[in-house]
Amino acid sequence: MTIGIGIDLGTTYSCVMHRTPDGTFDVIESRDGRPLTPSAVYFAPDGTALVGERAKEHLADDHENLVIGIKRQMGRDFPLEYFGNEYTPEGISGLILRGLSEDAGAHLSAESRDLAAVITVPAYFGVGEREATFTSARIAGLTCLELLPEPVAAAYAYGLADEPDRTSLVYDLGGGTFDVAVVGMYEGTPRVWAVDGDTQLGGLDWDRRVEDLLWQQLAQQDDADDLRYDDDVVGKVTSAAEILKRRLTTQSHVTERVFLTGRTLELRVSRAEFEAASTDLLLRSAETARRVMRSATDLGSPDIDQVLLVGGSTRMPMVRSLLEEQLTLPVRIADPDKAVARGAALLADELVTRSAAPASNASRFAEPRITSVLPRSLGVLTWSSADPVRDEPYVQHVLRANTPLPIVEAEHVVATIVDDQDRARIQIYEQAGTRESSAPADNRLLLEGEILGIPPGPAGSPIRLRLSASVDGRISVESMDGARPLRLEIEAFLHGVLDDEEVAAQRTAVAGLKVM
Repeated sequence: MTIGIGIDLGTTYSCVMHRTPDGTFDVIESRDGRPLTPSAVYFAPDGTALVGERAKEHLADDHENLVIGIKRQMGRDFPLEYFGNEYTPEGISGLILRGLSEDAGAHLSAESRDLAAVITVPAYFGVGEREATFTSARIAGLTCLELLPEPVAAAYAYGLADEPDRTSLVYDLGGGTFDVAVVGMYEGTPRVWAVDGDTQLGGLDWDRRVEDLLWQQLAQQDDADDLRYDDDVVGKVTSAAEILKRRLTTQSHVTERVFLTGRTLELRVSRAEFEAASTDLLLRSAETARRVMRSATDLGSPDIDQVLLVGGSTRMPMVRSLLEEQLTLPVRIADPDKAVARGAALLADELVTRSAAPASNASRFAEPRITSVLPRSLGVLTWSSADPVRDEPYVQHVLRANTPLPIVEAEHVVATIVDDQDRARIQIYEQAGTRESSAPADNRLLLEGEILGIPPGPAGSPIRLRLSASVDGRISVESMDGARPLRLEIEAFLHGVLDDEEVAAQRTAVAGLKVM
């Protein structure tokens, strides 16, 4: 029997939940007995891989073999080598997912192969990052039912589908990424109106501001220059910074005693110092929130009634204060560390139940489905042959940001440039900045390849490209002859995403490690 689980695969911490048959939610504790698992992997010299709290314990004594924050590298070419083996971000995330699924299997008395997961991703993750996350599940040997945007998962957890008269701004500040989404109703159906975010903003950045304050204090030591280049000292300062940041959530002044090079030092930080040092980060998030509100308004969204806080970093008092002051809206917070996992568990249970039900009963969810939107525009690199001719190629966007998902077969017509042309190069780009731009430099090359088997014909013969996006934002591309119902072959690859051979290599590397 398949068991559905929800996985919040976070940058700094991950959480797994399961919806029980009686409708309650069960937090699956880590092997260390904790509800949250650090998204950390430590590669030990003996060929084992520690995942979670036991991995993070090596931050102070061997941070060179510790990986934290790998989620920020998803969809990028970012190989790491440990003890002669190379690991990609997908492989390291696969180790984290393997550890989480093994904990879930032990908790639910099930084999990992019997588990099926909904895995959350930042709403502002592009196609490459989403494909990389899906690949991580393949490497871990875990069935991924769907990739669910984190604000949508939070919307499920907050019960927004049952609040037809409210429109909410979901403000999700996690350990390494930041998402905002406007969620409300449209013609009686809950939906996301607009999303925005910053995949390089999160609690880790606030940690670094505390580190800067600590290094300012250490600069008063006679051997300050030596301390900066001592790996043991660097690890202890990094570890102390996170501890102090968490304590500043409830205290105005905090002190941490750190043993460094034969002496004990007291490092002190006040909340006022911390807030002053990180004001720019907070303002950066607020500007993104205002931008998504403007986008939602342009798309016809009703007025926003409330702000919902999601993600452990929203526990910082400065977050709530700033949002109440700048947005003048009521702010709600409820178990922000687990809200995303709870929403994912709810959807996982619905998907498993629907797949097991007779076809006559599987046409709708017991819970209203909240549909998301495409986070970034997608376009085709185009050379102009029409007046006025453009000397340089440009990106002609076909799928627009904030279009509701799924998107079925948006069509774009291109043409051959010489007689009897039998193949054509295709390049698909994804919006890289906060605004749509036709300049290739303002976009990220996503897919590259060739259309093959074009029938003979004069220059200018049409070719139809069909771009689709699934409910979880993964894309597919088809090509058709412009004059007849003939499907053309495309040989292409996604940049930043492993091919089948590379996936197999990572599965072998990960399978060869004993995860503890």
